[in-house]
Amino acid sequence: MPTSMEKKSKTSHPDQWLSELPIRSEPEGFKPEEMLFCDQCQRKSPPTRLKCFYCGADLKISAEQSKFLKPTLRKLEEWEKGFNLIYVPTEIPLEPNTTVQAAKLLNFESAAMQRFFEIQKSLPLLRLESLAEAEVLSSRLKELDLKTKIVSDESLRSDIFPRRLRRIEFFEDKIVLILFNADEIAEIHFGDLAAIVVGAFFERKIESTESLKKKDERKVLESSEVSADEMLIDIYARQDSNGYRIETKGFDFSSLGSEKSLLAKDNMKTLSEKLRTFSPDAHFDNDYVRIRAELSKIWEVSERNDSSGVIREGMGKFKRVTGPAPRSVR
Repeated sequence: MPTSMEKKSKTSHPDQWLSELPIRSEPEGFKPEEMLFCDQCQRKSPPTRLKCFYCGADLKISAEQSKFLKPTLRKLEEWEKGFNLIYVPTEIPLEPNTTVQAAKLLNFESAAMQRFFEIQKSLPLLRLESLAEAEVLSSRLKELDLKTKIVSDESLRSDIFPRRLRRIEFFEDKIVLILFNADEIAEIHFGDLAAIVVGAFFERKIESTESLKKKDERKVLESSEVSADEMLIDIYARQDSNGYRIETKGFDFSSLGSEKSLLAKDNMKTLSEKLRTFSPDAHFDNDYVRIRAELSKIWEVSERNDSSGVIREGMGKFKRVTGPAPRSVR
């Protein structure tokens, strides 16, 4: 009587299992002509890379080769200098599938991508490590009829703050700016006022007290939280990119005359409108609060934990007071 193995050998061809394997529709790897040559180490890297696989040098990439690239989209540290990819809205209506394709390319959620488009304002989409990476993504987005602009961290000069003002005097053809805690004044003539930007500081402070009984044992005794916001105004002259800043605290609103209110918040609104009236051709932007959530996704809020140290309360009893420095967005 034949065994089961003998029956199987009569009904099954030895190579039949090969027919059940999936067939690849594309070749494995890349063609030799598609590889990228590194001028520094004289080796070739896959065309999906912006930097050499071996030495890390930047690779020269043609327009045809750029279609293979896969940007890493690495999140940069706050101290690193990068390149910001800015979305610029246009009047051209977007195709229905544009949001989905753009979200996939930029590693966004579709709902977040749709929100960027609905705001209809120039906003940062990504902060990238290299100019080449930014240019590749900009080119890909252009294929989707999305206009972008690349702005480097160096050109933004975010480490240089506008000079703080103590007072503003309005004249018929100019404004006189008195600087805060400095024997210095500046003048901006009617046609030289380029931009008026209304922003805000948002602060959130949390302070907690912990008991220290054992080496690794801590117990929170009490905790308090304080949050506040403060309006500010930045003004920029055409020949001065540093700008000037008006903060609620320490500013003299007497130049508002009869329009001056008892509340500093109301005075800031009145002052911003007065500046806008003084130079109606200057760019006026007061959308910060509306787009704050979108901005913070790319330009993140900084947060720091500080400690007031260990305080001794008696024999063998200690406590530690900790809390973050003001958390602010501007």
